[in-house]
Amino acid sequence: MQWTDEQAPAIASNARKLLIQAFAGTGKTTTLVGYANAHADVKMLYLCYNKSVEMAAKHRFPRNVTCKTAHGLAYAVYGTQYQHKQAGNLRITEVARVLNTQDWELARDVVNTLNTFMASADMALDSRHFTRFDGRGLTPLQERRVTQVVGLAISVWKRMIDLQDKSVQITHDGYLKLYQMSRPDLSNRFGAILLDEGQDVNPVIADLVQRQRTIQVMVGDRHQQLYRFRGAEDALSAPWMADAEKHYLTQSFRFGPAVAHVANVILSFKGETVKLQGLGQRTLVKRSLPDDLAHRTWLHRTVAGVIENALRLEQQGGQRMFWIGGIDSYSLRELEDLFHFSRGRSDLVQQKKLLRDYRDYEQYQEIAQATQDPEMQRSVRIIEAYFDLPKRIEQLRRCAVASELDATVTLTTAHKAKGLEWDYVGLYEDFSADPLAPEIDRDSRDDELNLLYVSVTRAMQILALNSLVIDIMQRYKDLYGSLTDQVSTLTTG
Repeated sequence: MQWTDEQAPAIASNARKLLIQAFAGTGKTTTLVGYANAHADVKMLYLCYNKSVEMAAKHRFPRNVTCKTAHGLAYAVYGTQYQHKQAGNLRITEVARVLNTQDWELARDVVNTLNTFMASADMALDSRHFTRFDGRGLTPLQERRVTQVVGLAISVWKRMIDLQDKSVQITHDGYLKLYQMSRPDLSNRFGAILLDEGQDVNPVIADLVQRQRTIQVMVGDRHQQLYRFRGAEDALSAPWMADAEKHYLTQSFRFGPAVAHVANVILSFKGETVKLQGLGQRTLVKRSLPDDLAHRTWLHRTVAGVIENALRLEQQGGQRMFWIGGIDSYSLRELEDLFHFSRGRSDLVQQKKLLRDYRDYEQYQEIAQATQDPEMQRSVRIIEAYFDLPKRIEQLRRCAVASELDATVTLTTAHKAKGLEWDYVGLYEDFSADPLAPEIDRDSRDDELNLLYVSVTRAMQILALNSLVIDIMQRYKDLYGSLTDQVSTLTTG
């Protein structure tokens, strides 16, 4: 392997703490593989973000590396004990049942408090994990609310981890939290821990890693942080990594200078001064993709956007659609059931849990409004938009293909596109939130800019921008008076 002048010193490093800040497409995982090969005498743990990454990593890393998710480590110790009472996530309706309440806002507060605690590095659940209030200058009524919610969350947590109490299930994050709280020592099994995607690490995982008496290698791109809304934090900037030996990977061979320039413009509004270099093949940046492509990929901001675009494409006819993560991961089955439920056809509902959780569709709408649950609200909007939704969904299923090689179009959200790349990429028009609006807070601005940065850096040959990115490019030009010739033509032509 011919390493770049940026990769080589990182791979050869013997530092006890090593931090590699890698921009999109610069070969961060390849660099970790190189590091593992260069230190073949050290037994390493590559801590993966999810199961699919773990499976792919097992084929790439040498034999001295064990590839595991944090949940996988925890499952062997705690997860197996709770097989009889595991659940994918905490549902508001289930917590309300346990609390014997129909106060949906109270149930939501308890769920959010529990989820915040399970994602944290903290050893005990307390008022820090109630995040709806900022904790400063609370009214007496708000203070009573915090005390009430925290007390109820503690009671639910105790029942969740009680092996004998089957009425309250434990989530995967629950047994991971138990594992972290046990403060396991991995140094008797591994000499180094490789942590990828350091910008999107839950505090519970970061705490698990930083406590180990091993070499610690962290790789990531702070501009690809996408999961702050799930409680993830940027461990690349954590105090415990402040004394790490630092390296930058800025040379991307995925795309050419034009895409790199679009990415740099987006990042400039975050204050980034280090430039991403596009050293790959010449990549065109356009307003739309050519009509005669055999295959194209659409990236969307929302699941609703994916479904809306799929319905639009299906009406054009002749489309074979590949859905990243599988078509069923886009809540189509749940939408069908909810549609029948909204029409009073409970006999057609396949997942009977919907019937147990909600008295009727009006109650579902009431809870969606009271809790401001984005998934529930999205489902309500889609059902109201398509009176023949089951027929439409059946048509989408007929157009779906199992292999991307057989597809004419690939559909995905920007979140699911992270780590992937395609020749021809278009950005859908559901990236509606303007990250540069004066009223937007800094975290929300950065989250939206990160999502756009991830999206534009997926393209290898042609990138078709949506109106939001074109507007951002124009505002950059208005401020600084310069764009590449290609992008300047795009934004003004």
